[in-house]
Amino acid sequence: MALDESTISKLKLSFQRLLPLVDDLADALGVLLLISLIVVIWIFFYLFFLNHLSIFISISVSGLSILPVLILFRFWLSLEHLKNIPKIAEEIIDDVSGDVTHSWHAAKSGKKGALNFFGQAKKLFEIRSILNSADDIIGQYFSIGPLVNPFYLFLGVLSFIGLFFVFIAGVIMGLLSIMG
Repeated sequence: MALDESTISKLKLSFQRLLPLVDDLADALGVLLLISLIVVIWIFFYLFFLNHLSIFISISVSGLSILPVLILFRFWLSLEHLKNIPKIAEEIIDDVSGDVTHSWHAAKSGKKGALNFFGQAKKLFEIRSILNSADDIIGQYFSIGPLVNPFYLFLGVLSFIGLFFVFIAGVIMGLLSIMG
């Protein structure tokens, strides 16, 4: 199935409109993750150094409070990888269209004999390069999987709720350390 120029231009226009939104969302999530990491470090510091709780309890509570940060970090990575998809898709479209045109002309010419063997071997290497490009797209798909997987989206919502409670706990611990 060949893509005509209007379809390709519509895809490019869609990506051009979508990329600023994805970039802004990734930046906002990155700032939120940085602040969350600071809050988790504060919780560990408060529990271990200020309240003199055991290292096991302090690490356990900090480990539980960092789980939402790790899940949302995966979302941030997915958004960062989503920014590269238009470039990879354009490279694949160019490679595939060039290879299809080349194969079409070779099939029309009807070359036979010993040269055909070498031509077929060359086509195998061309197919290999196309598959490597497709492998890049599949890798990008798996890297953006959390953005389309309903279970992972549910985990993301739970992580935002959990992060809210981590912030509240960090604020309460800050107030207790100031007052006490």
